[in-house]
Amino acid sequence: MSGINWKSMHRSQAGSILMILCGAVLVMNPDSASALVSAILGWGLILVGVVLIVGGFLGGGEWGSIVQGALFLIVGSWLHRNPLMIASVLGLLLGLTAVRHGWRAAKNAQRSKRLGGFWIPGMVLAAVELLVGVRLILSPLSVSRLVLTLAGIAMVACGVWELVVQFRGQRYIPGNPNIIDAEK
Repeated sequence: MSGINWKSMHRSQAGSILMILCGAVLVMNPDSASALVSAILGWGLILVGVVLIVGGFLGGGEWGSIVQGALFLIVGSWLHRNPLMIASVLGLLLGLTAVRHGWRAAKNAQRSKRLGGFWIPGMVLAAVELLVGVRLILSPLSVSRLVLTLAGIAMVACGVWELVVQFRGQRYIPGNPNIIDAEK
């Protein structure tokens, strides 16, 4: 039986602890995390824009690449200056989608009522969707908070689970008298 790779095990445990800490930060402060994601995305778009523009000029003046790079540069710098815009726009789009879906569900419930079907649960769900959609339109950053908080909870749970699995697996380290080595 080959020896255990302690360096790899410690790296894996450090990764799990880092995941728990990042998840805790997301749970405790989701607004800052949203701004950080937007800033990183902004810098990434700026970098891609610069690379496309330079590549366009070095490649013989390809206008498609230069224009695309300029667009990436503009959007990236705009995101960098307005870090909460991604969260706001995504929340607004989700709110509009919920209102549209709630409106359709209400129409379907009315159609079901006219045909003599069971319509009350459909109308209640439609009303809930409409109210949630309006709430998201009026406060789009709440979506970002919720999503990042849920992501943080998931990261903490995954990190804890990985640590539990790693520590339970240490019972099977070579040298344990309860393990039979197949190579002997």
